[in-house]
Amino acid sequence: MKNKTNSALTFAACGALTMAFMANPAAAELSQECLFSGEITQVASDSPMQIRFTRINHGESARCLQKRRGSRSRVQFKAAGEINLLPEGSEVLYRYQERVDGDTSWELVSVKTPS
Repeated sequence: MKNKTNSALTFAACGALTMAFMANPAAAELSQECLFSGEITQVASDSPMQIRFTRINHGESARCLQKRRGSRSRVQFKAAGEINLLPEGSEVLYRYQERVDGDTSWELVSVKTPS
């Protein structure tokens, strides 16, 4: 009887894991996900906004493969309109995702404006 119970529990656990992977197909197609924390350092109407990213962490759905290449490394992306309204010194958190097919996306996750 004990062997049947263990088999049933193992089968149930495998079924739950399979359903978890099937319920979140987006996570399976990501090759990497990074969380970039930084601060807006330049806001000028005649030049692009600049953010100094100070921290890179792994995302929830995939490991981050970005490497810190020194203080002069640059990342460029087109930010959504709402960030252009933020004052200099605002702290931002961006989610970067790269999919297996090579598509990338940037999402503003949180903002903290200076007091």
